[in-house]
Amino acid sequence: MPLFVGRTDTLARLDAALAPDGGRRLPALVLVAGEAGMGKTAVLARFADQVTARGGRAIWGTCWDAEQAPAYWPWTQALRPLIDDSAPGDADLGVIVPGHATPAEGSARFRVFDAVGRLLAREVGRVPVVVILDDLQWADRSSLDLIRFLAGVPMPGPVLIAGAYRPDELGPATGGALAALAADRVTLAGLSPAEVADLVAATAGPHAASWADMVHKRSGGHPFFARELAQVLAAGDPAAVPDAVRDAIASRLARVGEPCRRMLEAAAVAGPRLLPDVLASVTGEEAASLIAEASVAGLLTAAASGHSRDAAGFAHDLYREALYASLAPPVRADLHHRVAEALLRRRDRGGTVYAAELARHFAAAVTVAGTAPAITWARRAAGDEAARYAFTEAGDHLRRARTAIADAGLSLSDADLIDLYAGEADLRARAGDTEAAQHLLAAAWQRASDRADPEPMGAVALGYDRLGARFAMPRTELVATLDRALQALAGTGSAAEARVTAALARQLQHSVVRDRPRARPLADHAVALARDLADPATLADCLLAQHDTRWTPGTASQRATIAGEITELARRSGDRERYAQGLQLAATAHLEAGSPAFRAALAQYADATAELRQPRHDYLLRTRQAALALLDGDIDAGERLSAEAAALGERVGDRDAGNVRMSQKLEVVRARADPDALRETAAEAVRWWVGAPAHAHAVAAGFSARAGDLDTARRHADTVLALDDWRTDRSYLWSIFIGELVVAAIALRDTALCRHLLDDLQPLADTCAVNGALVCFQGAHAHRVGLLHAALGEPAPARERLEQALDIHRRLGAHAWEAETRAALDGLEAPAAGSASLRRVGDMWLASYKGQTAYLRDAKGLRDLARLLARPGEDISALELAGAADVTGTGEPALDRAALSAYRRRLADLDSEIAAANDRADLGRRERASAEREQLLAELGRSTRRDGSSRSLGATSAERARKAVTARIRDAIRRIDHSLPDLATHLDRTIRTGVVCRYNP
Repeated sequence: MPLFVGRTDTLARLDAALAPDGGRRLPALVLVAGEAGMGKTAVLARFADQVTARGGRAIWGTCWDAEQAPAYWPWTQALRPLIDDSAPGDADLGVIVPGHATPAEGSARFRVFDAVGRLLAREVGRVPVVVILDDLQWADRSSLDLIRFLAGVPMPGPVLIAGAYRPDELGPATGGALAALAADRVTLAGLSPAEVADLVAATAGPHAASWADMVHKRSGGHPFFARELAQVLAAGDPAAVPDAVRDAIASRLARVGEPCRRMLEAAAVAGPRLLPDVLASVTGEEAASLIAEASVAGLLTAAASGHSRDAAGFAHDLYREALYASLAPPVRADLHHRVAEALLRRRDRGGTVYAAELARHFAAAVTVAGTAPAITWARRAAGDEAARYAFTEAGDHLRRARTAIADAGLSLSDADLIDLYAGEADLRARAGDTEAAQHLLAAAWQRASDRADPEPMGAVALGYDRLGARFAMPRTELVATLDRALQALAGTGSAAEARVTAALARQLQHSVVRDRPRARPLADHAVALARDLADPATLADCLLAQHDTRWTPGTASQRATIAGEITELARRSGDRERYAQGLQLAATAHLEAGSPAFRAALAQYADATAELRQPRHDYLLRTRQAALALLDGDIDAGERLSAEAAALGERVGDRDAGNVRMSQKLEVVRARADPDALRETAAEAVRWWVGAPAHAHAVAAGFSARAGDLDTARRHADTVLALDDWRTDRSYLWSIFIGELVVAAIALRDTALCRHLLDDLQPLADTCAVNGALVCFQGAHAHRVGLLHAALGEPAPARERLEQALDIHRRLGAHAWEAETRAALDGLEAPAAGSASLRRVGDMWLASYKGQTAYLRDAKGLRDLARLLARPGEDISALELAGAADVTGTGEPALDRAALSAYRRRLADLDSEIAAANDRADLGRRERASAEREQLLAELGRSTRRDGSSRSLGATSAERARKAVTARIRDAIRRIDHSLPDLATHLDRTIRTGVVCRYNP
């Protein structure tokens, strides 16, 4: 049994975390922190032994320095025993445990994580399981992401994930990721004097008890230092211990021969994984006997019992680290080179060797091996990690090779350096670090443009293109970069020329209006080039540009065909990102065409995007989830999802995230119709869309009109009409533009503008307004066409188009828009000549009386008044107006029969008393009796109905409806009074409210 003292509290906390609580539960997570040698590994090993002794199972993984191991390395070690013991497993697990199975084609990180969860669940269903992950300060980000995922997966029995790390060696990224985990945290401090005394006695024998105080003082209770001091003191030279660790290592090294020392130096360079064949190849000596010699000296140790660890390793990481630091730089570089060559020979023999290991060793050996192996293996390691969705780790491999070469004073060719910069930039962007990607591309572009080398210029320019830009803003620098790259590539007929041409076309199309005329010819040229190349990936890129240059209202069918070809080409070329994008564009086209098929395409897009598991794609998926919630009429969910998406977009640096958030905010504010929010959003639109003034002021005009601020709406509408391009700028934001300008034109009673807008919208009446790539649904165009007909006094075509819109909204499941269209249809009832009327026009109400009219903002009371005015002289129950169920409710009577009789007898008595007081001129008696009579009458009025029967003690549905409808009708009349006081006076005199309401003109 390994030496172990103290730590009873920590063991108890670990035991409590694993204790079953019955039923399904989430895994417990405990993180043990402490500096090197403080006993983290020892306490976890002791706990693992206890769990195993009780019939549970402990699996173990140890992190290496991120420079030395592939992504998921601790999980690779921990999960291998479970996979070895199970039936043929999930192919997705091959991503984490290479060699178990060939990873399924298209394996995505979510599926991989889910497969790990299922594997653990199968084991937990049999016995309690402890997963121990040591040295998390060196963990790769993907391993930490897997911890976070599993912490939220319910398990059928007790499971504990226990991690250990050195807090003083955490980098910012790893520290932040660990801090974000919801874990029970244990920090190990030094041992107490009594515990150190036990440790000294166990290490050096009972006779060493007199040294305990001195050992505690010099070690500070640090278990590793205390044990080493005790062993050196036991050797008989207590005065020769000025530095515990140095002397401990020196003392142990003195016990081994020179060949063993050379083997240990090679092992320190090779890393935590001791491979006898590799060490033998490096040293030229048989390794097994040397490992045994080092184990006897206490420098190496065999596997601990009771849990899965590597076959042999250093007794403590401090030994390896100290040995490595003691090597002179030339010796260290030479050993790295020799280890790398030995690993290559092992790989040729069929042994497991990771590209990450070779990349690390060749980077450290550039002064010996040169730059070529470092670059080659860095690229291979980056490719391996990217295939496992570990984009941060993949970028680190390229950075490490580049900086190692620079630190060694060596140089790279411009082509290699540009390729490393551009490759790392792409990986950083995929990991969500767009700022780092931007800096890397700037460095690459400087070198590529100085050389005027076409292919590198094209590659870097496409890197800039992938970062994107904000819509409707000048993209001067990006367009200039792509233009310059295209000039260098012109006439080559290459895939690079086709892709750069397509990228330039897209950027011009999504820039400001003046840039767009160049876009379509460039896109068509790019497609022609790509079709000659017969390269599916290049053709998909170019078709995307062709799609975008045709992205205007009324082209849904054409764009759906292009999107379908993009999807098929991406599937053939294995480009999962472009495949998802094609599905998204297809869903958008279906929705514009009013087809419910958009939901199926959107569901496919969601599945494809979820599989990518990249931060940017997580953001894109959340924005479309928000759009779907808004379309379904769930405004609260849509607002929440949109806010979550905006936060994700900000974290990944998406250039268009603010534009998407603003577009979805318009729908939320429009639906809620709060006047203050409408005014604030109108002003914000003008500030936001500075690159598209017609769009910005049209939105401001519509929102100001909705808020009832017609003077401001007029100013913004006039601004739009003064712009030369207001009728020609038909970007994918046109649906918002035209919709809000319609609202303003109707509210302002601008007949000429209404006629212009009707002419623009009539050809699109069979389609729907969709903002961007399904950023937000804006309703069927037939809805606005119907409103314009109504505003122009054309009720027959208005009804026809509104009924068409209602059918489209029902078919699409657009519940909020369905209600809006239904209200507009209700408002088409023609009033009798000269009578009062309220007619729904879009989001507003047109009030008319004696030749006077006014537009009013929507309110429930106006809807009630409209129904009453449409049915003059007819009784309408408050329940019907309120939309409540027709229930009367039966509560206990407020007064029973006996009480009612008593009240009435007392009233009769009071009447007699008042009459007598009058006869006798007794004013005091009459006043008292009259006051009591008034009180009794008031109480009877509250407790009885008009027919004299008792009211229910609790309010009935009818009573609640009466109160609600009365309050909102009176509020609506007060609103009308501000604009049409004569109508307000008329309604005040002719509207009767109560349980039954009536308009008596």
